[in-house]
Amino acid sequence: MKKVRVNLIKKTDNSYDIIIGKDLFSAIADGLLKLNLNKIGIITDSNVKGLYGNNLLSLLKSMGLDAAMISFNAGEESKKRAVKERIEDALVSYSFGRDSLIIALGGGVVGDIAGFVASTFMRGIPYLQIPTTLLAMVDSSIGGKTGVDTPHGKNLIGTFYQPKRVFIDIGVLKSLPKEEMLNGIAEMIKHGVIADEKFFVFMEDYMDKVLSLDEQILIKAIEWCCIIKKKVVEADEREESGERKALNFGHTIGHAVEKASNYKIKHGNAVALGMLAETKISEEIGMINSFESKKIINLVKKAGFDEKLGDIEIGKIIENTGYDKKNIGGRVKYVLPRKVGKADIDVEVNEEIVAKVLGEMQ
Repeated sequence: MKKVRVNLIKKTDNSYDIIIGKDLFSAIADGLLKLNLNKIGIITDSNVKGLYGNNLLSLLKSMGLDAAMISFNAGEESKKRAVKERIEDALVSYSFGRDSLIIALGGGVVGDIAGFVASTFMRGIPYLQIPTTLLAMVDSSIGGKTGVDTPHGKNLIGTFYQPKRVFIDIGVLKSLPKEEMLNGIAEMIKHGVIADEKFFVFMEDYMDKVLSLDEQILIKAIEWCCIIKKKVVEADEREESGERKALNFGHTIGHAVEKASNYKIKHGNAVALGMLAETKISEEIGMINSFESKKIINLVKKAGFDEKLGDIEIGKIIENTGYDKKNIGGRVKYVLPRKVGKADIDVEVNEEIVAKVLGEMQ
């Protein structure tokens, strides 16, 4: 018997910077000019293309860079394998190779698809994240999660693949409707609940200024969220130790609500409903006291989220929780808060309790 050992103990340095500021496109272009790139592909959606994509493309071309833009219809319904395939075919038709770079210019859907494409095209090419929504700025652009949805649930197919850099330009937020701002607010509240009581209090005090795009407050809030997220990612980059699972607070039920509504309920409001439900479940099973529970519920209310599920079928929501990626051995696992700033992962809950709480939210 002969044995050949393949030694793969070296670890790749996947570190990167998050740059937060205003009017960053020129600095991004200058940085790309210094790299030895064959081609640059801007992946964006039909909304962002007109708002920022065309300007960025013109800027890159004016500096002599070989750039192309690929866009798809805006919305969660485009986050699927067929769209990824079309993007890959376009890259091949434009003669992209391993010496190329992708720019993910858009919100969470764009970032997830573009990152997934970058991770598999030519077995992996570098990419940048330029998030254009508050949600992507404070959450999805950081941490390297990529993926697409399937008919069975959200983000069931994807990779962990870190960007080379994240550029957060708060100037683009002026074009966001309030509904899109709330998508990000939900994730900001989540960060405070699971990891940082001081940030939670900051959001209690300055919610109105964040929503009104006060630049000083907004930069501080986004930076704080990035620090919280980066600490969690550093501790558990690929969800192996379990610490990163805490970021899914509100998402087990939130994703299930989205799917049960055929994605008519936006991500932020679905996550807000999920946080409300999961906080009430935690109180129901005696994990969190009523004082701490009320603080979470009141901040969600202060942000202006809907608090009722309406006519969404509870049985469908519960069924959809069965497709959650955190499930182990077919059992649904929840992230539940113990108090503001601390949450437990992998909590199993009797289905009757979940149904009771959801029923009270109709």
